Amino acid sequence: MHDFLHIAILGSGSDGNAIVVSNGERALMIDAGFSCREIMSRLARLTPAPPLPAAALLTHDHTDHVRGCRVFCDRLGIPAAASCRTAEYLRARNQLPRRYSEFQPGTRFGMVGFDISTFPVPHDAMDPVGFVVSCDGISVGIATDLGEIDDTTENFLRDCDALVLESNYDPGLLRDSSRPLRLKRRIAGRRGHLENAALCDALPHLLAPRTKLLMLIHVSRECNDPELVRSMVREKLDEMGRADVILSVAGQDAPAGPFKIERAS
Repeated sequence: MHDFLHIAILGSGSDGNAIVVSNGERALMIDAGFSCREIMSRLARLTPAPPLPAAALLTHDHTDHVRGCRVFCDRLGIPAAASCRTAEYLRARNQLPRRYSEFQPGTRFGMVGFDISTFPVPHDAMDPVGFVVSCDGISVGIATDLGEIDDTTENFLRDCDALVLESNYDPGLLRDSSRPLRLKRRIAGRRGHLENAALCDALPHLLAPRTKLLMLIHVSRECNDPELVRSMVREKLDEMGRADVILSVAGQDAPAGPFKIERAS
């Protein structure tokens, strides 16, 4: 029986994404969007250092989430898991490791001592999913790269000890950015990315009394501002009377965490 989970973001943004959840004995990596060398370097910077990941989960097929998966998993001799259509797409491009498994979104399975619940999310990828990773009664909900928090996403995430959620852009900063109009429309679409205000509006429906950690990820460098995100979300948490929730805003260039989440009493 494990009394805690450690959660760390190795980095998050359009240049690479990777999350590590550990129970102190085993670790699971969600996404591998950095090179194998960079993943190992960032793991070494965590204190306390987690065990090396024993498996990897993939949320979707975009390069910033899968770039290092094949080399990293093969070098460590560990398996990866992806949704069926994601696996098909990556297999055709030789981006899967030798050991991998497939699942249908909405199913639940065990992997290296963790219980994994999967759910589809609205994003313009092949078959994108979110995860609830649980171990001995402690759960972490993860949803990155999604255009909106729909009913399915809300239902899966509403009773977790920790949440790792996207807060990608501010509409004004997106509008004034140098990005092409087509890309701006893609980002702001229902299958694009999540804006700060939409994340804030969803929090009353997602945070349970047991939720003690909120980690915000995929914060755009050009179309957002970490301090703006932090201010907006902290104001919403205060409005909800949730000063007990630890708030972390992850960046691209350095790891965030690990944070320790203990089993609710």
